[in-house]
Amino acid sequence: MAQVWDVLSRRREGEPWEVVGSINAPDLDLAMLLARETHFRHGEGATYALRLRGDDATHECPDPAGIGGVIGKEYRRQAGYVGVGAKLRRVHELMAERGLVIDRPRPPGHRPRETAGA
Repeated sequence: MAQVWDVLSRRREGEPWEVVGSINAPDLDLAMLLARETHFRHGEGATYALRLRGDDATHECPDPAGIGGVIGKEYRRQAGYVGVGAKLRRVHELMAERGLVIDRPRPPGHRPRETAGA
């Protein structure tokens, strides 16, 4: 039978535990896996712990180093987009060399134009 586990998080080392949600799981091992996958896939905290609802014992994640996996988070900062324009120009030039570029104006839109005062 599934039990309710409270999911606790620390944003940074040394901060107090904060309840960030709950999950249903039959045992601690499955609860740890579910908490990692549902609450911390993108590295939302430094570490996490579980507490069986109604119990005082806190079970901290044994390996918080893997929280967030190997997904890069450059997209969160403007610096992550540096060089995108140059990359798009290189791709356009390569496609032009292969003859795969459309070099004519866009066709007109098919939506009826709105008239002023309508």
